[in-house]
Amino acid sequence: MSDAIRERKSSRLVIVNQRDEIFLFCHQDPPTRRNPRRYWVTPGGGVEPGETWEQAAIRELWEETGIDRVPLGPWVWFRTKVNPEAEPPFLSVERYFLVRVERDDVHFDNQLAYEREVYQQHQWWSVAAIRASDDTFYPVEMAGLLAQIVAGEMPDPPAEIME
Repeated sequence: MSDAIRERKSSRLVIVNQRDEIFLFCHQDPPTRRNPRRYWVTPGGGVEPGETWEQAAIRELWEETGIDRVPLGPWVWFRTKVNPEAEPPFLSVERYFLVRVERDDVHFDNQLAYEREVYQQHQWWSVAAIRASDDTFYPVEMAGLLAQIVAGEMPDPPAEIME
């Protein structure tokens, strides 16, 4: 039996509309989880075997939001974090890709059953609305990170986010 923590690679999406708002899902942990939480997150998911980070981002964009035929922008943020609440715990390695959209049209026909259960709401959020909210956002620096993006300040190299 190995004590090594498995690694899970994820491509996440920073979807920004023409009003400089970011699209987020409200995630509700299952009540069976040790410490269930409610928080807002970007769409995205695991990189499947044989996929590149970019291919996974494009697939996840379509699966979770129905958005397709838009160019994938640059890789802007990354995060590496141990998820101790998972059974078994794992190392989450995430890359966040910018996607600019002209329209706010999203649909959820392509979501997996699990995603339909945990994504309780969705919303387009402005920097000001995130800053004014008492809700929890991941990454926790969401407002500041988004403010840089909408100001046209693309991190080069991609910025490391902590939580």
